[in-house]
Amino acid sequence: MPAPPSHPLPTAGLALLLALAVVTAWTLAAARKAGQSEGLRHTANLARLAADLPGPRSQGDYVTSAECRACHPGEHASWHRTFHRTMTQAAAPENVLGAFDGTAVSSDGLLYRVIRDGDAFWAEMPDPDVMMYVVQGGRDIPMEEIPRVRLPVVMTTGSHHYQTYWVASERYDRLLQTLPLVWLIADQRWIPREEAFLRGPGDRGRFITQWNHHCIRCHSTGGNPGLDLESGQLRTEVGELGIACEACHGPGEAHVRRHRDPIERYRALLSDQPDPTIVNPARLDHRRSSQVCGQCHAVSILQDEVAMEYARRGPLFRPGDDLEATRYLIQHPRVDPTPERRQEWRENPQFFRERWWDDGTILAGGREFTGMSASACYRRGTMSCLSCHSMHASDPVDQLIPGMDTSHACTQCHTEPRFTTEVQRHTFHAPASTGSDCLNCHMPHTTYALLKGIRSHQIESPHARASARLGVPNACNLCHLDRTLAWTAEHLERWYGQPRVPLTDEQRSTSAALLWLLKGHAAQRVIASWHLGWEPALAASGRDWLAPFQAELLADSYGVVRYVAERELRKLPGFESTRYDFLNPANDVRTDIRALQDTWQRLTPNPTRTGPEILLHPDGALMWDRLAALLEAQDQRPVTVKE
Repeated sequence: MPAPPSHPLPTAGLALLLALAVVTAWTLAAARKAGQSEGLRHTANLARLAADLPGPRSQGDYVTSAECRACHPGEHASWHRTFHRTMTQAAAPENVLGAFDGTAVSSDGLLYRVIRDGDAFWAEMPDPDVMMYVVQGGRDIPMEEIPRVRLPVVMTTGSHHYQTYWVASERYDRLLQTLPLVWLIADQRWIPREEAFLRGPGDRGRFITQWNHHCIRCHSTGGNPGLDLESGQLRTEVGELGIACEACHGPGEAHVRRHRDPIERYRALLSDQPDPTIVNPARLDHRRSSQVCGQCHAVSILQDEVAMEYARRGPLFRPGDDLEATRYLIQHPRVDPTPERRQEWRENPQFFRERWWDDGTILAGGREFTGMSASACYRRGTMSCLSCHSMHASDPVDQLIPGMDTSHACTQCHTEPRFTTEVQRHTFHAPASTGSDCLNCHMPHTTYALLKGIRSHQIESPHARASARLGVPNACNLCHLDRTLAWTAEHLERWYGQPRVPLTDEQRSTSAALLWLLKGHAAQRVIASWHLGWEPALAASGRDWLAPFQAELLADSYGVVRYVAERELRKLPGFESTRYDFLNPANDVRTDIRALQDTWQRLTPNPTRTGPEILLHPDGALMWDRLAALLEAQDQRPVTVKE
């Protein structure tokens, strides 16, 4: 493994280099004059759509998925259904999901309007080139003075949970600037992009992003920023938009050339040897095959000597290579307690806290390789991404091999009777219950992304230690919402011999889930809120007592917490029709919350759960003083999650 860089963690270094490369010598005054003289400018038409998108790779041996289809129609068809394919697409009518109907949305105080004209999509917005100049160039210029322009929307990102959009720069060839809006697919509504992510008050800068150097690495196949050092311009190319065949199998030019020869084709068909012209991740060892996924699903940065080469010519990594030859794969110091990692923690703890819980388990979604590679199943076993996932033989949602959303994911390796035929001896739960599902205990939903909880891929056994010392949510209390941390610690000691952990009076007397929900920091709150709508937790804990506590988060200081709380509140009995706008909570939101709590009290005179640990008197009345005290003590540390 190469030596680590002297200071690897400022991950924005390459992005800043490329961003400043395109902020060239033109003045705001000239831009303002152009805006005043032209007003809202039409700068493109449908014919320009292709011209504004990144061009095809001129080098690098990429042939695109179209070349794969003739010989591999089944694999092509199954890949074609996936959300990997549709991660990045041209903004054609069949790909655009958002309602470009004249809606106007305010993002950080600036107005954006989305419009459709025939088959073309447009955005009226502050000039993003000037915005880039002002924000990334550190110019002290009022945002309201930035001229407004009308720009073509040329590309989309996402098609599953939400979709974002990219507009063409007027001044720089093929530079794609972000339209800072997000279309929520399930909700069928626009929101400002800054409200789609968990971001602390100190990290609320404007979303100024250029796709060409920031997103291209993982949202395209063979993406090359194409930095020209002489001109400072980006001549961006891609092998293909989205995550296509060659992202996992490697560039296909040599493979296609070889198999156009029918003799070679039949020789390969009859051979049991791997084809040297292409990579099949299933034939690689568990580390190399997982690194194919890890090129995107990991916390990593390019090695110093590789970064400039990538900026100029695209990725050096090819499937089958050792990813650590070109990337620094970063783990939390509690997982990788080397002097270098500990020094990085001391110098930049925020970098780690944006991606991990304080015990070293992964917090940010999209970093599944980082989590899995910290697990004993990977380090001491042969578990790989392909143990459970398939790009082909799977449902597009989660891309799990059939059966891998059950305990079979674990029992394919752990075949001992206590994990299979005598499972209650191990789980102390009924064999067919969610408490005997390996995944719920060893891969709890403690990772956050996409406005929801996601299963952690850092496989561990439940314990109370990190919850007691560091506030990390544990699997037991995320299912048993009505139980204290002391209850969990006592059961883990009795069942598995885990050592006792010191607990506070509050941890002994109050539901752990309610402590995270009401008193915790933003990451704890959003994870707890999501679990208050998770069906296995509702079945285990009862559901008719949760609404007054979930309602409290409608006044949360983080938009995504308010969003999750509203969505999960509507899963509770009597609140299915609750309507609340998380973007515009009313000035008297406290009155609205109290009205919801009064409604709950009226609908639920005799809740199935009561007791001091869940702040309910024996008659079902709320313990208002204790509820207020927890809210007053809420952890207001700034929290950002880099999903």
